[in-house]
Amino acid sequence: MNKLIKSGLLFLTAISFIACGGKDTKSESTPSGEETTVTSEADKIAQGEKIFTGKGNCTTCHMVDKKLIGPSIQDIVKGYDAKGGDLTAFLRAKADPIIEPAQFPMMEANLNITKKLTPLEMEALILYMRSL
Repeated sequence: MNKLIKSGLLFLTAISFIACGGKDTKSESTPSGEETTVTSEADKIAQGEKIFTGKGNCTTCHMVDKKLIGPSIQDIVKGYDAKGGDLTAFLRAKADPIIEPAQFPMMEANLNITKKLTPLEMEALILYMRSL
């Protein structure tokens, strides 16, 4: 009987390690209480695209490779990288704009959205922007 119990515990332990091991996942609760799990860079980029085209309201002024009202996303990323700027700090309203600062007043309303993004949402948005 003792051998049966030890074998059963060993089996359950092995199953637990197999089921839980090796996954690179993060969970985070959003302000609405909804839990988001992101498992890979591709998943993060997809989530970033949803934020960009959805609740981030970015497509109102920005296109991937062309100037609309604001500069293209490619120009923004290239400009921030070239000047050593912190794009996350800007989107959190903690840094001044580097690209087309004269248009900043039009962007301020959207910063009220982006500065409220969770850390994982912000990471996803930046990864999406850098993937373009």
